[in-house]
Amino acid sequence: MNERKSIWLINLVIIPLIVGLGVAVFQFSLPRLFAKDAELSYSVDETKVNLDQNTMGDIKVEINNVETSLLVTQSARIWNSGELPIKMLPIRYVFETSSSTFKVLTVNHNTKPKYEFGKITLKEDNQYSRRFVYDLLNPMDEFTIIFLTNEIAPLNVYAKTEGLDLKQIKPNERWQNTRLILIAMYGSFITIIFLRMGFKKFTRW
Repeated sequence: MNERKSIWLINLVIIPLIVGLGVAVFQFSLPRLFAKDAELSYSVDETKVNLDQNTMGDIKVEINNVETSLLVTQSARIWNSGELPIKMLPIRYVFETSSSTFKVLTVNHNTKPKYEFGKITLKEDNQYSRRFVYDLLNPMDEFTIIFLTNEIAPLNVYAKTEGLDLKQIKPNERWQNTRLILIAMYGSFITIIFLRMGFKKFTRW
C-alpha cells in the first residue's frame, strides 16, 4: 500500500515539478541560444573629489599647463556583455555642464585584458566631450575610462552601431539582481525540504 502511494506522489507532484522547472529553464535559455546580438553594458562610477581648495587651504595644482584648485575623478566601466565581438565601436563621453571654465585635464584607459586589447583612437576632442573608437571588443573584454577634470559635472556615455544593444547598469541594480538570484535559490531549497518532509510523512501514513 505504501509503495502505491509513493508512486502516486512521485507521478502527481515530483515529476510535474521537475518537468515545470525544466520547461522554465528551457524558455529562459532559448532566446540566448538563437538570438545573438551585440550587447554593450556600462556603469558610471561616483564622482570623486581628490583636491578641494575649500577644505585643504590655498593649494593650486597645474596639470597640462592648466592651474586648478579642484581635482575631480570621473570614471565609467564598459564591457562587452554579449556573445558577439564588436568592431570599430565609437563611444562618446559627454559632461553635462555649460560652465565656461570646465576642462578635461587627463584621460586614461585601464583595459582587461591588459595587453593586446586593441587599438583605441581619439576621434573628437572638445571642451565638454571626448569621442573614442575602439577597434575590437571581444565578449567579456572590458575597460575603465578615467577622466580628471577641474570641476564636477555628470558624465554620460553614448554608443551606437548596427545591431548594438546598449545597457546602463546602475550600482544598486547589480545588488538587486544578485539578491533576486539568492532569494530564488533559497526559495527552491525550502520548497525541496518541505516536499521531502511531506513525502516522508505521506509514505509513513
